[in-house]
Amino acid sequence: MVHPSKNIITPYEMKRLGIDCIFTNAYIMYKDEKLRERAKQVGVHELFNYDGLIATDSGAFQQYMYKEDLTIEPKEIERFQEEIGSDFPVILDIPVQLDDPYELAKEKVLKNIERAKKNIKRRKRDQSKWIGPIHGSIYKDLLETSTLEMSKLDFGIYAIGGLVKTFIDYRFDLAVDVFINVKKRVAPNKPLHMFGLGLPQFFSLAVACGCDLMDSAAYILYARDERYFTLSTGTKKLSDLVEFPCHCPVCSNFTPKELNLFDKKLKTELIAKHNLHISYSELRTIREAIRDGALWELVETRARSHPNLIKALKLLLNESQYIEKYERRYNKRGLFFISSDTLNRPIIKRQLRDIKDKYIVPTSVKYAVILPELDAKRENSPSVNKWLNAINDFKEIKREFIHVLFMTELFGIVSLELIDSYPFGQNESIAFQNSTDEIYTKTLNASIEFIKKYKQFYEKCGLLIPKDYLNEFNEKTDFLIHPINKLQTRLKTYFKDNLIVSDSLQTILNFFLNN
Repeated sequence: MVHPSKNIITPYEMKRLGIDCIFTNAYIMYKDEKLRERAKQVGVHELFNYDGLIATDSGAFQQYMYKEDLTIEPKEIERFQEEIGSDFPVILDIPVQLDDPYELAKEKVLKNIERAKKNIKRRKRDQSKWIGPIHGSIYKDLLETSTLEMSKLDFGIYAIGGLVKTFIDYRFDLAVDVFINVKKRVAPNKPLHMFGLGLPQFFSLAVACGCDLMDSAAYILYARDERYFTLSTGTKKLSDLVEFPCHCPVCSNFTPKELNLFDKKLKTELIAKHNLHISYSELRTIREAIRDGALWELVETRARSHPNLIKALKLLLNESQYIEKYERRYNKRGLFFISSDTLNRPIIKRQLRDIKDKYIVPTSVKYAVILPELDAKRENSPSVNKWLNAINDFKEIKREFIHVLFMTELFGIVSLELIDSYPFGQNESIAFQNSTDEIYTKTLNASIEFIKKYKQFYEKCGLLIPKDYLNEFNEKTDFLIHPINKLQTRLKTYFKDNLIVSDSLQTILNFFLNN
């Protein structure tokens, strides 16, 4: 967001930074007679000396944040936005406040829909792509009404309003809840914008929700309060910093102590420049993460900067069944295990559900041999390759009779046919610290579910629990904490005398031979 006349950072500076679209306030321009006439005469692009795209707000922000009573009619401010050549004007909507009672919120929502319809009839400038605000706040039925009715109307962009205060109060879970409810119902062929999305550590989570565009004045608003953006630990008061954890031009040239000695105006300008640098840097990071197939890793990492972000992430992950419909089944890069939330990513839950519901055991098998997944994936593990070669070379039993299953550290039991597919064969995880670890327990339970469902296909089962193994560097390593150690007790329930647990693969294969 750029102020029409009080620019600490000019649009020209923003363009040099790489920002191709700015948001400004048409209502503030309109209230200033000289500025209004100048904008009408030369157009908003020349007024700002900016050749990128310009979006203009109609005054709704003043109503929402400062509860200002606007002395202007919708048709006046909307006509003015067309006259000054706004690329993305916004209709004069009435924001729904978080504390609005239901009936008042409903009245505002219906009024906004009525104004949107009138706006369409009044439009004259084809080059302007209008933004249609969606409101409803905490009332899900009103959100649904607003979303569905606005989606019927011809807007170039849809935008969710009334969320700025949720960001100010760190109520990220409420913002996610609103956004998901809108995203499920909004016209899918148009971009969805989030008004006033301020804190950069929330950007990636918003994008994961389906946010296409965003604007914010937080970089300057926080700077006026001497609050400094970081991505790892949230915002910091300048007075609390001894060193800057950033290498932007501001932080490279000054220390916090030096910055504190400057007058208020210069101090605000420099903090604002840093905040803007961090914000735009994060957008670039997000775009690169999307290209690299690593958005979820970035989201999980950023969420660790504040407990309320973790809460919001868990809320989003509860919607995995909806999200996974739009997510590719495979990825060009491996899965990085960040936290226990990793296993709740939509693509992971889908793969695990498919193993449980859709997997078909090969009809030829008679025996199941369960091997532990070790420190490295199959092709990089000397011990796993040795075990597989021993099974292939065991001539006393036809190879197709033996079904090789891996007990993985993250996903439970995965068959040899699937072990090299995504994400089972392309992931990096951490070793278990103890047998009470949450992932340890989930892995054990998933393995038990697999055995319960498919036990009838196997006459006998062998469980290999080695005393040691060769790691990927050919170093002898003790085999310690692994969920396979607790699996043997449960397997006895299902296979009784037809189960063998051994540290010798040869012993297991010989057991299969015995009647």
